Amino acid sequence: MMKENQWDERLSELYCQYGFRKFRISKFEDYDLYVENKDFLNSGTVIAFRDADGSLKALKPDVTLSVMKNSRGENEKLYYSENVYREKNGFFREILQVGVESVGTIDTYAEAEVVVLALRSLAILSDSWVLNLSAVDFVHAVLCEISPEQAVRQEVLMLMAQKNRHGICALAKAGRLTQENAADLCALIEICAPLKEGIEKAKPLAEKRGQGALLERLEALSQLLELFGLAQKVRLDFSLVNSMDYYNGIIFQGFVPGVPSAVLSGGRYDKLPEKMGKRVGAIGFGIDLSVLEQNAKNQTPYDVDYVLNYDETARPQALFALAKELREEGYSVLCQPKTAACASVRCKKMMDYRAGMTAQEVVA
Repeated sequence: MMKENQWDERLSELYCQYGFRKFRISKFEDYDLYVENKDFLNSGTVIAFRDADGSLKALKPDVTLSVMKNSRGENEKLYYSENVYREKNGFFREILQVGVESVGTIDTYAEAEVVVLALRSLAILSDSWVLNLSAVDFVHAVLCEISPEQAVRQEVLMLMAQKNRHGICALAKAGRLTQENAADLCALIEICAPLKEGIEKAKPLAEKRGQGALLERLEALSQLLELFGLAQKVRLDFSLVNSMDYYNGIIFQGFVPGVPSAVLSGGRYDKLPEKMGKRVGAIGFGIDLSVLEQNAKNQTPYDVDYVLNYDETARPQALFALAKELREEGYSVLCQPKTAACASVRCKKMMDYRAGMTAQEVVA
C-alpha cells in the first residue's frame, strides 16, 4: 500500500491534469473565522493562541474556510495539500488533508467535474471503493413541504441520518407527522442504490411533492458520470445529510475497505460564500490521508522486511551493496550494529550479516 506522500503526489498530478491550481496558506488563521463558522467544522474545538500583536489566532482545522476567505469572486479551480489540526478521540491531531475547491459559476459541468475527481481520487487510494451521494436541496424541499416546524425538521434530519424508521413512525404516533408523511420519509431513507436506479426510485415521491426539477439535476449528473463509466460506483443515499446552513446541493462521502469512516467528504456549499458576502457558487471535497496511513500501518504486520545485524568486521561497502540490491527488488531493509541497544522492530526475518552474504540468502 502506498504511503501518504505517494498518495499526495498522485492526487496532485490528477488535479493538475484538470487545470486546478495549488492553493497555499499559512498554518494560522484568524480565530474569528472559525467562531463565525463553527457549524461548518466537523469539530468545534480549535487550538488558539495570542499572536505577537495581541490578535487571537488559531491553527487551521479546515482549508475550505480559508479558500472562501481569500476568494475574490472569480472563477477559480484550486487544489490543496495541507496539514490541519483537529480534535480526534479527545486528542488534537495533525492531519494531512488533500482536496479540491471549484469556486465561481457552478454549472452542471463544473459540478460533475468535481464528482469525477472525487471518484478518480478514490480509485488512486484503493482498488475497491464507493461514493455515497445525496442532495440536501431535495431533502430540504421535501421536509419543508412535510412540516412547517423547524424543530420537527431538525429531528427528522437526525433520524434520517440514523436510518431510524421507528423514530420517524414514533413522530407520527405522537401527532407531529401525519402517517402519510412518515411513510414518505421512510421510503426516502430506504433508497440506497446505484445513482440511476436510486433516482428512479425517488421519482414517485418527487412528483408527489412537486420536486421533480431537483431530481432532474441529479439525472443530468448521472448521465455525465455514465459517459466516464463511473455511474455504477455512485450510490444514491438520502440518509446522508449535512448542515443545511451551508450546503445547498449534492453532498457525498467516499469509503474504502478497512476504514470505518469516510475518507473523502464534500459537496455543494454556496451558502458559505453567501454568508461571507460573496456572490459565487462553490463545490469541493477533502481527503483525510492520515486515516489511510494509519489503516495501512494496522494492516501491515511488519515495520520492515529484513533486519541485518552487523559487527565491527563488516565492510560498509559490501553491506551497502547488499542492502541496495534488496531495496531495488522492492524490499525494505534495516541495517543495525549488533553491539548497540536497538528498538524493537517487527520484521519478516532478522539475520546476522556476514561477508559474502547474497540477496538470495536473505529472502530464502
